[in-house]
Amino acid sequence: MSVRHVLIVDSDPGTVAHGTSALAGMDVEAVATPGAALERVTGSAFDAVLFDPALGEDDDGALALLHRLRTLAPDTVVVIWSEAPTVGFTVRSMRAGALDVLKKAAEGAEVRSVVERAISHGALAREVRRLRGEVEKARGLTEVIGESQLMRQLLQMIERVAASDATVLIVGESGTGKELLARTIHRVGPRAEGPFVAFDCSALAPSLLEAELFGHEKGAFTGAGRARRGLFREANGGTIFLDEIGDIDASVQNKLLRVLQEREIKPVGGDRPVAIDVRVVAATNKDLKALVGRGQFREDLYWRLAVFPIQVPPLRERKEDIPLLAAHILAKRRGAAKSFAGGEVPYPTQITAKALQRLMNYRWPGNIRELENVLSRAAILCDGEMIRTHDLDMLAMGEGRTGAADRSDGDERVDLPAIDLSRLGDGEGLKDLTDRAVRAVERSAIAAALRRDRNPAAAAKRLGISRASIYTKMKAYGLGLDGSPAPADD
Repeated sequence: MSVRHVLIVDSDPGTVAHGTSALAGMDVEAVATPGAALERVTGSAFDAVLFDPALGEDDDGALALLHRLRTLAPDTVVVIWSEAPTVGFTVRSMRAGALDVLKKAAEGAEVRSVVERAISHGALAREVRRLRGEVEKARGLTEVIGESQLMRQLLQMIERVAASDATVLIVGESGTGKELLARTIHRVGPRAEGPFVAFDCSALAPSLLEAELFGHEKGAFTGAGRARRGLFREANGGTIFLDEIGDIDASVQNKLLRVLQEREIKPVGGDRPVAIDVRVVAATNKDLKALVGRGQFREDLYWRLAVFPIQVPPLRERKEDIPLLAAHILAKRRGAAKSFAGGEVPYPTQITAKALQRLMNYRWPGNIRELENVLSRAAILCDGEMIRTHDLDMLAMGEGRTGAADRSDGDERVDLPAIDLSRLGDGEGLKDLTDRAVRAVERSAIAAALRRDRNPAAAAKRLGISRASIYTKMKAYGLGLDGSPAPADD
């Protein structure tokens, strides 16, 4: 076992001598003032600190010093070393991070026992944190939900590239979780302890984008009242995530290419380059190769970014992951709701089979982001623990578009159903097909009016029919008061 390093913070020579004797065989240092203690623990590897709270003049001052000790040396355990600690101060100090409280009159054997126990506790806590970090790194992709073949392949690629320092280009439709993948690459890679800086390249005009990324000197342009480091320097030692990289202006493309080539930046208005150590992960929902072909994106920059390209599949191509995603989203939202409310809150955790099938049948043009929005709204509309089909009112008739249908004249559009002419003459005549089409249009129109007005009487007036007629047709077509399928459908 290595020699333990202990710091005694006490101004009484007799007490210091008592502590040093009790801890014989350990490497014991002593300082007499709080300032000296803070200076010694900064950057030093003490296993434990014996701290006299009297040096803080009063309880509040002592707790403030304890907090600073814990901040400067979070891996070092602190034991309060007091003449006569009160119960109240003992409780407050332990809440503030002290591991134990000792009376100065304690026998040497007790002093040694308490300090050894504290050191063992600290070592165990550090080991738990280390193992937890290794487990998190091994699992790595805990936030990336999916068991489909496409997602398993994607996770394998991320695990491989995360261990390297290669520049990564993530390509995928909006809402597929590109930033989450970038954060995962950072978290499980060698730069996990460094900063992760995310930036949307479409958020600023070209004239401001360069200064935001690379920094600027004071007075470099109008309004530059002080120097700014820039996001690349903020990310030094870690990862910078450049979202919507396909939107950057040609002038900024030139400078970004140099950054990737030379690993240095030049602040706006500066005359000296600044070396940087940053991993770059970029993302886009555009076809960069097509932009290169049209002369809108530099080919050499494309190849610098696409050292390791990753294609993220849209949700419609991995629908078998929707049950897992839905469960994860609802659990996360429930946790957030509990935290906000400060306790248990009614929040749905289950979905009926028919509602889940409706989610599976939808094309999800907005991908995971749209799924989150739909489930969040459904959770608000839901009564109880179970989301049913009528809670999914954001999913409309017609696959691939949301319930907020196109509005060209201030009303919801009603789509005509497709008529299968192959059935004509095969048990169905023209009148049969026409009647079925009329019924479908009538149902669509009533549902649209109910969704708009949320009131059968107002919907009947809008459609030019009686109240009795609309209630009869709602029952015949299985429509609820808001135009969605009635609960009895589940």
